[in-house]
Amino acid sequence: MIVALIADVHANLPALEAVLEDAGAHGAEAVWNLGDLVGYGPLPEETVLRLREAADVNLRGNYDRKVLALPEKRDRWRETKAPEKFEAFRWTWEHLSPEARAYLGSLPETARRTLGGRRVLLVHGSPASDSETLRPTTPEPRMEELARLAEADVVACGHTHRAFLRRVAGVTFVNPGSVGRPEGGDPRAAYALLAAEADDLQIRPRRVRYAVRRTVEAIRAAGLPEDFARMLRQGANLDTIQQRDPDMPTTPPPPPDRPDDADRYQAVCDLAAAYRYEREHTHQVTRLALALFDDLAPMLGLGADERFLLQCGAMLHDIGWNEGRKGHHKTAQRLILAANDLPLDDRERTIVALVARYHRKALPAPEHNGYADLEEADRGLVRALAGILRVADGLDRSHTDAVRHLECAVEPEAVRIRCRTRGPAAIEQTQAEKKGDLLREVLSRTLVIKMVPEKGS
Repeated sequence: MIVALIADVHANLPALEAVLEDAGAHGAEAVWNLGDLVGYGPLPEETVLRLREAADVNLRGNYDRKVLALPEKRDRWRETKAPEKFEAFRWTWEHLSPEARAYLGSLPETARRTLGGRRVLLVHGSPASDSETLRPTTPEPRMEELARLAEADVVACGHTHRAFLRRVAGVTFVNPGSVGRPEGGDPRAAYALLAAEADDLQIRPRRVRYAVRRTVEAIRAAGLPEDFARMLRQGANLDTIQQRDPDMPTTPPPPPDRPDDADRYQAVCDLAAAYRYEREHTHQVTRLALALFDDLAPMLGLGADERFLLQCGAMLHDIGWNEGRKGHHKTAQRLILAANDLPLDDRERTIVALVARYHRKALPAPEHNGYADLEEADRGLVRALAGILRVADGLDRSHTDAVRHLECAVEPEAVRIRCRTRGPAAIEQTQAEKKGDLLREVLSRTLVIKMVPEKGS
């Protein structure tokens, strides 16, 4: 028998659906949920109903318990809790139906099951408390106490949003990580498969990609704090988000020696905001694109004018998401061309729109709308700027600002891009290499991308 062990869904329905699909594809016959169905996420009602239907076991987590306590705690929590945390409790309570609240209130705090002849204790926090945090670093004596208290062969726990596996005093402790609010810098949903095979119990951690943007858009549509969206994009908790390093990426201003560009750039930023752009990702991609440009401009023969057009294209490259994911690069081109109040002349507007369009999918082709009308030199410029933007976009594929700094070394047959990173960055390297197709053509060189983790990362 194979069981999907999940925890901490936190009202993130797209992540839950992705995990359930992955678990089904891997033969899971049951779903055991360790609690915290709601909180921070934008779809509490839908998530509770889906788990009621899909899970064979649902526990009530400490967050679920606190949401249900809001009516009696409201006044005190308004004074004692951080505004965003209080808002999460209040909003979740108000967006649960009486039936969903009653179901949450009916859930047990612990459950016992048998799998492959092994006694399994299901808890949210620990065998002693739904709010106790168990980690790989929890002192051995405390783990031994809990092992004795459990009276089980396996203790499955959640709450910390960090996956781990420990064996103490003959008891296996397993935390599957968080489905709906993963931490540790990896935004993918986490869960575990438990497989009973003969006399062996296999525990296989899983990470699953899901439509993070769908949940982010739902958070914004609900009017919830933007920090809740940032948590999902960066795979971090609220405290980490709000203590973000001061050197974290922001979009650079136009060059100080070009004051006339300041107003034009502000208009570009206003247009991005009007289409509800994804701020952190866009700023990161813009920052990386300009860093690439600054190192490559001498060999490409480009200067401040071209840098400004790249900056505008990078800031606007994802505004097409306002109308949905499908074809959003072409949508961005259309929206930029239609923005008549954007203070760019026709040539500049066309180049910016095309740079935004070619950040993904097909490379520039003579038959493409707009590109076909450009002079040959401007076609070359579009190819160069779009080639840079494609690589920059790949370097933030996970939307976690993993690449902190980069520098390029130009060699006769290769351009080497050295990236200093924080947190997981394998997907950034893979995507940047994949999306380096156009830049390789423009430079007539191979691209060699190397990720160098910062100390302590």
